[in-house]
This record gives sequence, structure tokens and C-alpha cells, in this order.
Amino acid sequence: MSSELPQLSTPRLLMRALEKHQADRLCALANGPKIADNTASIPSPYTLETAQDFIDGMQEKYRSTGLLSLGVHVRDTGELIGVASLRIHADHHYGHLGGWAAADARNLGYATEAATALMDYGFAELGLHRVGSQCFSRNKESARVMEKIGLQYEGCRRGAFFKNGVHEDLLVFATLREDWEYRL
Repeated sequence: MSSELPQLSTPRLLMRALEKHQADRLCALANGPKIADNTASIPSPYTLETAQDFIDGMQEKYRSTGLLSLGVHVRDTGELIGVASLRIHADHHYGHLGGWAAADARNLGYATEAATALMDYGFAELGLHRVGSQCFSRNKESARVMEKIGLQYEGCRRGAFFKNGVHEDLLVFATLREDWEYRL
């Protein structure tokens, strides 16, 4: 694994490291409705300092912990619309997808496109054997994205995550490299 963050592109998106001048935009997007509520680790409110720290730490987190986080930008405009991530567990040849999209970028296929690009990168460039993800059972939009990109539903981890005073069920999805390659 290279120690530099990759840049990935799709027909409509450019996924790359965020730059310091994007902190205000990141902060505004991450404070959007549903972002913190539907994710495990995004705080609410999401402060400008949190955004700056996230941007400043992207490269180091990739090097030290295997967390590949990229800003998702619309190719034609350069507009930041979200963040996509792949947490790499090199010892197990496993990657865990995560991410979020701004409210006005949902239901346009961007999350599916970004997740597919990360899957391709994980299997082709990083040599992963398995890529998976999970979402709260109430988050039907994320579950739909996972199914669209070819992750198979593996089950529900009942009450597995405690968030905002509630034990949340987690839906688990994954696929293996051979299944990913077979779909092509």
C-alpha cells in the first residue's frame, strides 16, 4: 500500500484528499440533516475545528491506521458533495466501506459511484480479499447503496451499536474479490 492518498475518478466524480480551504464547505455539509444521525463517528454539531482536524489528518490516518478517506467532488464543477472511506485491515486483506453524501447530492447515484470506485481500488490496487460495510437498520438509503454495488446481505447484528441512548441494529453486507470480479 502506498503511503500517499490516491486520487480516484469515475465518469461523474473525482475523489481526492481534501484541502485546507475546503474546511468551511466540509463543516456545512457534515452538519446537514441525517449525517451525524446515520453515521457511527461524525459528531453533531460538526465544528470548523473538527473539519480542519479531519483534513489535516487525512494523510497521516491513511499511513498509520489504514483509513483511506477521500473527498467526493462532482467532476464538472469541482463541488465537494461528501466523503467516502475505506478502512483497510491489511492483516486480514479486508476493507470496510463508509461515507456520507450531502442532502442535495442524494438519490443521484453519486454514493453508488463513489463506493464502486473504492471497491475497484480495494480489490485491484490493494489486493483485498473481502470488502464489507454496515449501516443502521433504519438507514434504508445506505442499505440500498450496498445492495446496488454488489455487497451481499449477511445478517443483522441486533442491538450492536449504542447511539444517542438507543441500541441500534446493524445490517451487515460484504462481498469477496471473486464475486466482485465475476460480476464484470
